Amino acid sequence: MRKKTDLKLTKTNALTDSVIAISSKSYVHRLIISATLCGRSVTVSTNIMSADMEATVRAVNSLGAKVEVLQVPGGGYDITVKSPLTTGMVKKCVVDCGESGSTARFILPLAPIFADTAVVTGSGRLPERPMGPLCEVLNAAGVNVVPDHLPITVQGRPKAGEYSIAGNVSSQFISGLLFMLPLLDGSSTLTIEGKLESAGYVDMTADVMTKFGFDITRRENAFLINGAESSGCVIPERIEAEGDWSNAAYIMAIAALGSGTVFDSITIDGLNPDSIQGDRAIIPILRDFGISVSEDRDGKAGNAVYTLSGNPSRPVDVDCSQIPDLVPALAVVAAYTKGDSVFRNVERLRMKECDRIEAVSEMLSKVGAKVDITSTNGSENMTVHGKGMNAPADHTVIINSFNDHRIAMAAAALAVAESMPVIIEDAMAVNKSYPGFFDHIEKLGISSKQET
Repeated sequence: MRKKTDLKLTKTNALTDSVIAISSKSYVHRLIISATLCGRSVTVSTNIMSADMEATVRAVNSLGAKVEVLQVPGGGYDITVKSPLTTGMVKKCVVDCGESGSTARFILPLAPIFADTAVVTGSGRLPERPMGPLCEVLNAAGVNVVPDHLPITVQGRPKAGEYSIAGNVSSQFISGLLFMLPLLDGSSTLTIEGKLESAGYVDMTADVMTKFGFDITRRENAFLINGAESSGCVIPERIEAEGDWSNAAYIMAIAALGSGTVFDSITIDGLNPDSIQGDRAIIPILRDFGISVSEDRDGKAGNAVYTLSGNPSRPVDVDCSQIPDLVPALAVVAAYTKGDSVFRNVERLRMKECDRIEAVSEMLSKVGAKVDITSTNGSENMTVHGKGMNAPADHTVIINSFNDHRIAMAAAALAVAESMPVIIEDAMAVNKSYPGFFDHIEKLGISSKQET
């Protein structure tokens, strides 16, 4: 059983005002899987190794690939595909996806191609998270898929042809099908029904696969995919994963709330300003809050240096359908401005590692900021009634992370805005995507001590 750790966070003296962005787990997932489908040895370079990344390595190895992870002297990791996935190598296997929704949804369509029988399973809240729409598509394509939630057993090779799936449930379903379809005997079309939400993640998948030589073309609401052979791996033998905009947003929330008290400003390096990652939208949204954000393109690997200063001074109104992972960070910033901030189309937050709508509402209530949720025609909006920067709680604040990395990181930002300590229950949920998070923020002036 996973050990739960509670941490007490208090403000202290900042030792540094700069942070290097961690590698994007979204890119690492896609690079690992594409490399195993490519047929050539490729090394993915990353400056962290999160639990979700480990889950993807474990999953592709279960299907017959040989992927090794080596820690690099001086920091970072090399994830090297020694041998790729090969059809028919595995008769029966269990694929443990841990708590990684990306891993499960990317691997499920691939499993029947590389194993005669595969059981895809997971832990934590993952067995409760939706898989039904993806299972329905695979069943229609000739795969025997039972049941429609983890653990799922799959048998039978899917057939090329016409595919369709709703665009408003999970972009990970679409990415999983994009990984599968180029491997089939013949050409296929994947049509997206309705509005495609979190479109940046789907674009990321298509972009990575195209760079690896797979023939994928976007045509408005459809993808045209030529199988059964790629045009050959065209990616370099070593590729470095981009910096992670999603996780950097939580450091930026700390920068917005701690500026002027714990530090003057925070500088973040290692982020691609032209990234496909949709969560780079954090920059204009923070500027809308009234926070100063400067961008200096230093030319190093195409990255920019961002410097943030100042506290939130005005509310925002944001459509979050494309950026659901930013909502916990944005909601915390909104709690410390004056006025009502509205975050629209947040309903998919209920299907994450926890019900993030309820978790965020409970978290902000602990510091005296009220949250209202309204529902219209299946869409949900979150209104955060900001309390301003000068109304701290008069007691130690205890936040339940619900074993959700985004909630734990958002709660950490409270520590620089509040005068009393903040206790985060099950704080090491951050290891899912950001191992070392509390070490990094300690250098920014947030001390953490284990509660016993």
